[in-house]
Amino acid sequence: MKKAYDTFCTIEELLCGAILCIIVALAFATALGRCIGHPISWTVEVSQFFLSWLAFLGADMALRHGQVLGVDLLTRHFPKKAQAVIRLLTDLLILLVLILFVKHGIALCQSNYKRSFQTVGISYSWATASLPFASVLMSVTMIIEILQQVKILLGKEDTV
Repeated sequence: MKKAYDTFCTIEELLCGAILCIIVALAFATALGRCIGHPISWTVEVSQFFLSWLAFLGADMALRHGQVLGVDLLTRHFPKKAQAVIRLLTDLLILLVLILFVKHGIALCQSNYKRSFQTVGISYSWATASLPFASVLMSVTMIIEILQQVKILLGKEDTV
């Protein structure tokens, strides 16, 4: 199971890198088109679409790698078990918020199915689907983190 999850994480990272390259290429094409007097109108909407996916998938990657902003000025001096309790409580709160994002994100997708990008004609729901989709991925990440903190509290693991 861990190998499949690691493979999925690698694919997600490669996908984010590809999406970032696409956004940069589209921005360059847009600028070049304007410079030569032939603006390309659809590139802005396609970039917005990809940016929504990149932002939320990138959030999952940041969460998984522990690169989310946190303030541990006080808690880093606490004993390991106290740190684990605090992290467990915050992780449970984050998981709750992510579950709400999934619930309301699906409703957002359903409410946007008739709305479409003007120049490319695809439904805006495809862009808003990035929120619930990435929230599910982040929920998996948080569940793994919660299990890690429980192991620490049970004395089955020494590190945070």
